[in-house]
Amino acid sequence: MDENEGVSTTTDGGNEKPEEAQSGSDLTSVEAASSEPERRFIDGKWMCEDGNGGFLVYESEKWIVAEGDNLHEKWSAAADAKSNPYRCVVDGITMEWNEISQQWLPAIEVDEDFLARYNASYGIQYDFGVTEGSSSKNVVAEGESTPPKKPKPHDKTKEEGWVELDETRNAAVYVSNLPKTITEDAFIELMSKCGVIQRDARTNKLKIKIYRGEEGEPKGDARCGYVKKESVDLALQILDGWNLDGNLIHVEKAKFQMKGEFDPSKKRRKLTAAQKKRFIESQQRLFEWKPEKPRNYRPFSDCTAVMKNMFTMEQMMRNPTLLMDLQEQTKKACERFGTVKKVVVHDNNPDGIICVTFDNVEHSDLAVRSMNGLVVDGRKIEVSTWDGKTKYAIAETPEQREQRIALWQKFIEEGEARPAS
Repeated sequence: MDENEGVSTTTDGGNEKPEEAQSGSDLTSVEAASSEPERRFIDGKWMCEDGNGGFLVYESEKWIVAEGDNLHEKWSAAADAKSNPYRCVVDGITMEWNEISQQWLPAIEVDEDFLARYNASYGIQYDFGVTEGSSSKNVVAEGESTPPKKPKPHDKTKEEGWVELDETRNAAVYVSNLPKTITEDAFIELMSKCGVIQRDARTNKLKIKIYRGEEGEPKGDARCGYVKKESVDLALQILDGWNLDGNLIHVEKAKFQMKGEFDPSKKRRKLTAAQKKRFIESQQRLFEWKPEKPRNYRPFSDCTAVMKNMFTMEQMMRNPTLLMDLQEQTKKACERFGTVKKVVVHDNNPDGIICVTFDNVEHSDLAVRSMNGLVVDGRKIEVSTWDGKTKYAIAETPEQREQRIALWQKFIEEGEARPAS
């Protein structure tokens, strides 16, 4: 073991001087080694002193010798990074480190001048005298209890009775001095000259009423309700004094008066939310603008050709596979006229109906012209375009269903008993 263990030597003028390695000096050297050199942000780069009167600059992820003039003056003017590592001055501009964008950005001092410029640009008023939590509302001092709230008086139930109609919502007119022979159709035609007549939301009937006597004869007066209130003003201007079959009719705003005592049984039930929505949508559709259809427009139903007398019920009941055979044969025969999208055989229709849908009306017209009047199995078939309304599907009766199942079982049994060829 070395006798000088724990002792370090230093050279001074060629003479070695032993020096005890004290723990205090070791701690000081460790702290000095671990501490970082003072660095400052100068000209957009980090710089530090090299210990020999010069400076080092951090470039390309390493420290190199800094070159330039007036480095000592710039070093003295720059702020120490230890005082605020996220703030520095570059060319007289205070910069701050932005953690989100990971770059240095000019610092913005939020003072009264800045707020004044901001408010002038965006119109936001800020009261400097009011700060968060300084509102006097709902603030209770310590030791004081909140005052009890006064109970709200219960709303009294409205008494049931007749309700007066608001004048702004009144879109009805009263017509008098009508001919005694007036009919509903004639009255509707007359009143439609000034606007759209409203329909009842429940019955969908036009809201008109011709007052009649005990025997049902017209009394000469009537009422009409419009959708728009503007139609009332138009009716007063145009129809008032109108000569109708020799009678000068008189038109005025309808006035609704309460007659007799209120009877709850006569009060109509309120509409549900769904009924109100459907009614409003139907009213809006009355005033929607719809483009006119072209002269050569044809409905989609014209793409379907209806073939009649293609089979009989006896044939369909006798042959269980006739339905599928007719589908294949009809599709193959019609494909020469154009693309066939669908073939439907209505096997329960006694008229022997088969519907063929093409991709356009030109192909269906060609099929109608070519196949109408042809003779199939001794039957003359009739081919025409579908009107879009007629329903050819007929549900089979229980007797027909039992008969069909019995014939199908017989067909299966005969197929199983037939020897293989």
